[in-house]
Amino acid sequence: MSALSPEDYYKWSLYIERECQRFPVLLDQDYDTRFNDGELLDLCRATLLACEDDTCLKTQLRRLRREQMVRIAVRDLGGVADLNETMRDVSDLADGLVSGALDWWMTRFTQRFGQPIGEESGEPQKMVILGMGKLGGRELNFSSDIDLIYLYEEKGYTNGAKSISNDEFFSKLGLSLNKSLTELTNEGMVYRVDMRLRPFGEVGPLAISFTGAEHYYEVHGRAWERYALVKARAMAGDKEKAKRLFDILRPFVYRRYVDYTAMDSLRDLKRMIAAEVRKKGMENNLKLGRGGIREIEFIVQAFQLVHGGRDKPLQGQALLPMLGYLAEQDYISQADAQSLREAYVFLRRAENRIQEWNDQQAHSLPDDARQQLALAEAMGFADYASFIDKLEAYRETVQAHFDDVFAEETDVCDLTDALSQAWKGPLEDDALIVLTQFGFHKPGDILNQLRQFKKSRAVGQMSAEATTRLELVMPLLLKQLSSLEQDQEMALQRVLTVIENVVRRSVYLVLLKENPVALTHLIKLCAASARLTDLLVKYPALMDQLLDLRSLYRPLKLDELMQEAQTLLNTYQDDEEPFMLQLRHWRHAQVFKVAAADITGQVPVMHVSDYLTWIAEAVLNVAHDYVWLQMTKKHGLPKDLTESPFLVLGYGKLGGIELGYGSDLDVVFLYDLVASGDKTQPTHERQRPLEHGSFFMRMGQKIISVLTSMMPAGQLYEVDTRLRPNGDSGLMVTTLKHFEQYQQEKAWNWEHQALIRARAVVGSDQVREHFEQFRLAFLSQPREPAKVKAEVVEMRQKMRTALDKSNEYEFDIKHGAGGVVDIEFMVQYLVLAYGNLQPGLVGWTDNMRILDEVKHTGLLTEKATEKLQNHYRSYRALYHRLAIQNQKAIVDAKTFKQERDEVIEIWQGLMG
Repeated sequence: MSALSPEDYYKWSLYIERECQRFPVLLDQDYDTRFNDGELLDLCRATLLACEDDTCLKTQLRRLRREQMVRIAVRDLGGVADLNETMRDVSDLADGLVSGALDWWMTRFTQRFGQPIGEESGEPQKMVILGMGKLGGRELNFSSDIDLIYLYEEKGYTNGAKSISNDEFFSKLGLSLNKSLTELTNEGMVYRVDMRLRPFGEVGPLAISFTGAEHYYEVHGRAWERYALVKARAMAGDKEKAKRLFDILRPFVYRRYVDYTAMDSLRDLKRMIAAEVRKKGMENNLKLGRGGIREIEFIVQAFQLVHGGRDKPLQGQALLPMLGYLAEQDYISQADAQSLREAYVFLRRAENRIQEWNDQQAHSLPDDARQQLALAEAMGFADYASFIDKLEAYRETVQAHFDDVFAEETDVCDLTDALSQAWKGPLEDDALIVLTQFGFHKPGDILNQLRQFKKSRAVGQMSAEATTRLELVMPLLLKQLSSLEQDQEMALQRVLTVIENVVRRSVYLVLLKENPVALTHLIKLCAASARLTDLLVKYPALMDQLLDLRSLYRPLKLDELMQEAQTLLNTYQDDEEPFMLQLRHWRHAQVFKVAAADITGQVPVMHVSDYLTWIAEAVLNVAHDYVWLQMTKKHGLPKDLTESPFLVLGYGKLGGIELGYGSDLDVVFLYDLVASGDKTQPTHERQRPLEHGSFFMRMGQKIISVLTSMMPAGQLYEVDTRLRPNGDSGLMVTTLKHFEQYQQEKAWNWEHQALIRARAVVGSDQVREHFEQFRLAFLSQPREPAKVKAEVVEMRQKMRTALDKSNEYEFDIKHGAGGVVDIEFMVQYLVLAYGNLQPGLVGWTDNMRILDEVKHTGLLTEKATEKLQNHYRSYRALYHRLAIQNQKAIVDAKTFKQERDEVIEIWQGLMG
């Protein structure tokens, strides 16, 4: 007899005792063995499909359920199986019994009526069974009923001698299946089957077509049905067809934008449940009561419904993996996720042990003293009081988390609030008094802005729902705005610009109502930056970033950006438009974080360019990887290659790690091909081979398309490829070998200057190394300093004539005499003229580190070099400050007077 004999657990389970006495064969089962994933499902299906008639089917269904449920209970009570195993096995058993019975009946009905055929496709039709609730999440509790929805793809008729409609066929099939599962025999029933979640509920057809379901959810779908469908899973039937079904249902369940209306819907649903609990005296209900299982489910599913449309990995059915993902992505803290996980495991284990007592669908704590002691001991406690103490601690934790997520600002938003009444009124003298009382510095100006906003076209065309939401937000906005010490009028003007742009998608008003901290930071960032305001106006989805202060002011570093971008590629690599759209949303969010950290001093100004450059590198790398996947999928691989030989060179600010907020990307596309043959090698007949030149040319064109295509979320970047060999007249993509020959034989001196700032930003280690070897060798070649100087000076004069916007009153920071470009050109001259003698000069692409090397060479005095570095920092710092306010890099001529004079003096001494 196994050490896990059922007899050992009679005191904890009347069910095990009763079943083992009725069927002694259960005592001989193997209770030590754990099923691997899928094995239990296969066992059930194989056993049921071997049945010759429906009597055998009913018998085997009940025998399988009895054997497996006793086995599951013994392993659970004995502590051998953890919660995940127990939930999985109970769910897999349901999958196996339902799918096995479905396939058995499908064979009989097809023999009788013929195969159902789709009227549009002409293809055979099969049923799809959705498991809902905990069954959908593969987390079924021990003695649960099962919530099912029956669907089929297309209407039509069967092709048998006795033809019937597909609707009738699948309804009859569903009735027979239900009868097999629910009929009470001397061996009991298999499951209580609940079909009330189907379209139109109890009055709806038992089985419905995909088109019928789509129409129902579009026209009649209610908020609670969205909530229910979050956990829907194809647990039986045609799972391939189910993929199309979920494509149909997904827009109903998950909005493309961040959907804070879901919070109100879930809050309303929770209120109804709480009222029912109080009405029926179910406070001790582990599922529905205070701090119970349902509240944990609501917390997780709230984030899924709110963010799942934009964050595809949140569209999972199982709670614990989703909870883990929420913590990984900083939706909630790791500590909060861990406390909720521990509470969930405890509550679910207790719920299972309550149900294992007598195989009843019970969720409430027992009243019977014997069962109370059994529950406590099965949970590892010496007595019931100790168990209750631990349970209450967990319930308090859950309740606190639930209240945090679903808190309402009713005290602030109360319609009797003076600010609320002022906003809803005619905005006349009474409103002016209220604004004065709240401490606005210029209440008259504030009042005029509010009047203009209220008269705006966007506000005038709002729906009744949006109007109500705005009425709740405006008092919050005004109250927080009144606490600003300065720039109240400017802050209000900018915030109202943002709100005016989002009122048609008033879900963002719900975001601000639900999250006062988000409103605080909206006001703070708009007050500080015109550029951030413009970003929010152009891309309202960026308001999501205001929710998590841990990430809002902490921009990601290169390795983190690369990892996130790769995750995005893995999620959307088979869907071009969603990939391009989500990449834009992601890129805008990263830039927004940099700007937010910049203006609040969380990131030193000289590091802003680092973060902006890293974002561009991550975007370029994931764009390349996406295009490489698509191209090789369509045309095969160049022979002898396993990785891409494509190389993207970043020039200018991208190469020098000095990108600004509005910078475009100067890039050159190359490939370093060491492959035999002249065409790609298809691996299957649908692939069409391409000559290598055409293959890589299309790669370059497609990368540019990914970066520059205008979409609802805008562009990723403007791209400039004119620095490629032969400029606009040259090939968009060429070989590294041709690039090297061009630089050696044809390139102008200004192209050599540009190469100093060139850096490989995309490419394999091998390809990058090949380019870097050439760059170092080429820049280290001997050159005549006088000739280099003359050509650099000539080019500088041409640029100043064409681009310098300075005059006697204003100074162009970039192109003016003594400005940024003068410093850059001096650095480039020194590298080209003396790189062969001072190899340290050619190793870097950014001006600051090249100037560090210049200090050691004696080419300039240490004092002169430090002046150039200090002034370069000052210029770039102001450049960023102006960019964050959407201002041009032109300042009063008196600004930087000393700095300009010193740079000009150094220029004259070095360049003549």
